[in-house]
Amino acid sequence: MPESSGRTEVGIQRMTDRLYYHDSFLYEFEAEVTDVIPQSKEKPRPAVVLDRTAFYPTSGGQVFDTGWIVPVSEAEGAKLRVNETAEEENGRIVHYLEAERTPEKGSRVRGFIDPSRRRDHMQQHSGQHVLSAAFVRLFNMPTVSFHMGDEYCSIDLETPSLTQEQVVAAEHLANEIILENRQVDIRFVTQAEARTLGLRKIPPVEKDELRLIDI
Repeated sequence: MPESSGRTEVGIQRMTDRLYYHDSFLYEFEAEVTDVIPQSKEKPRPAVVLDRTAFYPTSGGQVFDTGWIVPVSEAEGAKLRVNETAEEENGRIVHYLEAERTPEKGSRVRGFIDPSRRRDHMQQHSGQHVLSAAFVRLFNMPTVSFHMGDEYCSIDLETPSLTQEQVVAAEHLANEIILENRQVDIRFVTQAEARTLGLRKIPPVEKDELRLIDI
């Protein structure tokens, strides 16, 4: 029997590479299964973790993507339904499956995002930012929270009162911005750079890099 080295090996859980940060319209991708979470009493649905993903988890007010994953080694008919995507505190993104089986750890899969759901959420989220900016520009009323859903999207404003005339004015300005068909750009900056851009607030992040959306 070999002597003990006195060391304990601990598996390192890597953060998931987030493909959607660089391409919001990426609906198909290929990845490796890095972990399998079996179904249990605590977790009634099986799940998998991938080394990279285009599935967006609930974050920043936008709700999660759904879709399918298909083992590369199997036929198209073997696709597994992804009915929820969530982010763990360690940065891993977990894909919960509506299936009785899971791909094997180390195997490769193809991911397919539900495009209509993703586009709907993107439009709601972008529209919320445009309307929130209109209320700030016209009346200095910042948004404190907002809701996205299948039937409606709403924002909560920091103000003791709100008139119908103010609502109509903000809606008119938001529609003007939408009709301009502005380019939506993604860029990455450091926190030091972000402080020079006149942002209303800079969100707390562990990394120095921030992802900004310009409309």
